Amino acid sequence: MAMEKAVKLTGGIRLKKIKLLLMILTMVMMSVVGYAETIYPETMNNGNLVLVDGGMGVGKYVDRSSVSVQRYEPPYYQIAINIVNIRFSDDYWSQHGTYVGGPYKISKEYTALFRYNWNRKLVSHQHHDGIWRDWDINKNHSHADGDPFVPYAAETAFVSAYNMRFYNNTMGYSPISKGKYRVISEAFYRKLGL
Repeated sequence: MAMEKAVKLTGGIRLKKIKLLLMILTMVMMSVVGYAETIYPETMNNGNLVLVDGGMGVGKYVDRSSVSVQRYEPPYYQIAINIVNIRFSDDYWSQHGTYVGGPYKISKEYTALFRYNWNRKLVSHQHHDGIWRDWDINKNHSHADGDPFVPYAAETAFVSAYNMRFYNNTMGYSPISKGKYRVISEAFYRKLGL
């Protein structure tokens, strides 16, 4: 009887330790995610440049002032907008652990084209090879298999052209997390002034 109590007590202590460890890991991960949002400036040039992707010292920004509506036939739209790659200072990063406030230079600028089908909430983008590709909101995108910035750049172009949301509350499905997610977050819309 005493042995059974000892086993139950030990099992209960282990379960509490595991729960505590999971809680601590969750708190650490949340703080890392919060920190990652401060690595690059969210906007630049008085809000005209909006961060849509970043990595390895390069921020990918959409230039809202360059928006050009090429087709307006609701529910079909086509919009062009410039994408600006900005290289930030590695030395500044080494000293401050962020690129915010540091020196930078424009390393590349190009025009991106997006097509929209309002009724299907479908965005297509013209890939660098000239082929139009539909953006699948039910897939996890990485830099290896495509450009994960596409929905954010396309949404920025649409908002810049019409001052209204395209995706709004549209939900996608992530096969990795096996759950639904919002394609564009409210935080991103706030960055766009909506």
